[in-house]
Amino acid sequence: MIVIDHTKVKHIPVLTVVDEEKINQPLPVLIYFHGFTSSKEQDLAQAYLLAEKGYRVLLPDSMHHGERMTTHDPNKIQFDFWKIVIQNIEDLQNIYLYLKENDLALDDRIGIAGTSMGGITVAAALTRFDWIKAAGIMMGSAKISEMAEYLLKGIEHQGIELPLSKEEIEQQMESLKTIDLSTQLERLNHRPIFIWHGESDQVVPYQHSTSFVDLLKTSQYPEELYQFISEPNRDHKVSREAKYALRDWLLTHL
Repeated sequence: MIVIDHTKVKHIPVLTVVDEEKINQPLPVLIYFHGFTSSKEQDLAQAYLLAEKGYRVLLPDSMHHGERMTTHDPNKIQFDFWKIVIQNIEDLQNIYLYLKENDLALDDRIGIAGTSMGGITVAAALTRFDWIKAAGIMMGSAKISEMAEYLLKGIEHQGIELPLSKEEIEQQMESLKTIDLSTQLERLNHRPIFIWHGESDQVVPYQHSTSFVDLLKTSQYPEELYQFISEPNRDHKVSREAKYALRDWLLTHL
């Protein structure tokens, strides 16, 4: 029977979805990050698809989300978008150490995936951690610097005043370059990556995925190590078909 185990890894609330009979055994692991204004519970369907195939799936709550909600001010959460992504990266390392310390990962088979902001987190994490064995980006962006510019323009278009000086914004943009996967493809280091995006997405630009895939092609990244699924007439919502496609990709590559 598949169970949902609620635990905390340091300060991070985590749901673990796993076969109850194997809960203490080393298993291949997927860590899945939710999207902006979402929570870990929203990705239980994706987790179940892998758990029933013998995987351990961990769903953490991000800063300002779910059990870690500290404010209901949407502007505050929006302004902290990149702080949340950076905190996700730190949380990911803590979760990895937890898995290692408790011998829960079979043969170091640990992958990561995520939706929207979670997908952006995945791309950023690939620039930091060599232990990641496979990755899935669901309507996210590997073009971190371009995404930051896009979000900044969106805030300005809403007429919202940023609580940051011009210099602080420039410093943040400069710091994000270090986690921009699109400008340092060598960090992928021949790891398998799955990318899904809806063609009618109005939240995270669909073109970010197509142009990143073009970069993979131009760099002659091995075709067997990446898959891009472009879904027509699909907006900013992961389809049922996409969830199964990610599951099938990970069954092969993780």
